[in-house]
Amino acid sequence: MLAVPSLTKKLFPARRLTTLVSIPTLILLLASSAWGQQRILQNNLCDEPSGRVYSTGDRFLKTGRYLCLGERINPQNGSAVKVLCFLNRKILYLKQSTVFNTQICAPPPNEAVQCSVLNIVPCPHDYKGPDDEKNAPIVTSPYGSSIIDNRPEISWRSVPGADSYTVVVKGNGVNWEADVVNATHLSYPKEQKELQYGNTYTITVISNYSGQPLNYSPLVVHLLPLDDVQQIRDEVKQIKDLGLSPDEAAFRDLDAIYMSKLLLDESIKTLIARVVAGSQNPTLYRVLGDRYLGGLLPNEAEQTYTIAAQLALSSSNTSELSKVQSGLKLVKWLKNR
Repeated sequence: MLAVPSLTKKLFPARRLTTLVSIPTLILLLASSAWGQQRILQNNLCDEPSGRVYSTGDRFLKTGRYLCLGERINPQNGSAVKVLCFLNRKILYLKQSTVFNTQICAPPPNEAVQCSVLNIVPCPHDYKGPDDEKNAPIVTSPYGSSIIDNRPEISWRSVPGADSYTVVVKGNGVNWEADVVNATHLSYPKEQKELQYGNTYTITVISNYSGQPLNYSPLVVHLLPLDDVQQIRDEVKQIKDLGLSPDEAAFRDLDAIYMSKLLLDESIKTLIARVVAGSQNPTLYRVLGDRYLGGLLPNEAEQTYTIAAQLALSSSNTSELSKVQSGLKLVKWLKNR
């Protein structure tokens, strides 16, 4: 992670800063000029970016540039500036001079249908750990209830004593089952009809011993309509075309696009790919932990949060460490219910 020069060292000697101008006044002065527009993030005037510019329609801001709350968008005549707000996951098209503030880029009041540190209401009231459900092959992938992959990879937790599993997929135009031995995952069979966009399906995994079923675990998933899928793919392509840092693209831009449709499956798979690639970014691991919580997978969330905490400590990232600790507290609360 690049070290960001402190404001006091970059702009003014420390002993003169308090006598010349206050920090809030300085922020306003910088944000009102093109000079300030280019340096607001470089000089660490916001804790973290809240958005990104996605078009070339602004007079001062380049495509791909981060945005801080309080900055002004200045569209050229007849142009619209495309902006992604990380906080509410919305794509904005701004055609007139606009301050990028919490009125247009406000974080959601809660994750309406996701178990998260922002909203514990959707968290399960009857959560049971693996010791209580040792005969249930909990489905772990696809993650969440909304997907765009019409041939998803299916995986589940192993069951002690089981010598095989049966995977059953049912829904509009699809009805098949397959037996799996010595594995806890199944690639969608090529000979089976793919899931249809806009439809809902049930994926059930049954644990077996000596040909007799032990227990089962169902997962209901909804495949988004094709128009939504195409829109998401277009946005993802634009993000990749910006040539961003793979880690930051994964936990900021791609996560925002996927989670705008509550696509935990796509977000988690994208973040896992960065973990496999060797990422040491604590924010990436923390966001992955958040997404596991949204998928009601506290065990996976705890493991990921623990790694995030270690990375945040080693890099002295106190802000990220605080967020990780909130996630770990929620995991503990879930397991103690």
